Amino acid sequence: MKHLFQRGLLLVASFFGLAFHLAAQSTLMTIHLNDGTERDYYMSEYDRVYFEGSDILVVEIAVNAKAERYNLADIRKITCAETESVSEASGAEVYLSPNPVHDKVSLHNLSGNQSVGIYALDGRMVKSVEVTADQFIDISDLPVGLYLVKTERQTLKMIKL
Repeated sequence: MKHLFQRGLLLVASFFGLAFHLAAQSTLMTIHLNDGTERDYYMSEYDRVYFEGSDILVVEIAVNAKAERYNLADIRKITCAETESVSEASGAEVYLSPNPVHDKVSLHNLSGNQSVGIYALDGRMVKSVEVTADQFIDISDLPVGLYLVKTERQTLKMIKL
C-alpha cells in the first residue's frame, strides 16, 4: 500500500473543491460512470484521490486503507459536496457541449457568473475564465487531450480533439 501512495500524483484537495476543515466533517465525492452507475465516497481529511497513469485512484484511509481504481475513460463526471452543510442545488446539473470538442466549448445550466478552471490531468490549471451559462470558452490554444473542467459545484471531464 505504501508503494501505491508513492506512485500516485496527489491532487490538491481544492482541485476537486474538497474542503476539509474538521476531522468530523467529510465530503461526499460521487463518481458518475458512463454506464449510468454512481459510486459514493465519504472522504475524510485522511482520504486521498490520486492520478496514476490513465486511472484515478480513490484511497479511503479510514476504511481499512481501502483503494479503488477507475479508468478515466469510464468516468462521465465527478461531483463533490460537504456533507455537514450540503444544500440541495436547484436546477439541472451543469454539463458541457460539445464533448469531444475542437475549439470552443459551452457550459450549460450555470447560475450567474462563475469562475471556471480547466486542468490537465497532472493537476496543472491550464486555463481560468469567468463565464455565464451558454457562453463559449475558446480552448483552441490547448493541446489535444483529456481535461477536467471545474465549476463551483462540479468537476466535468472534457476531451479536446
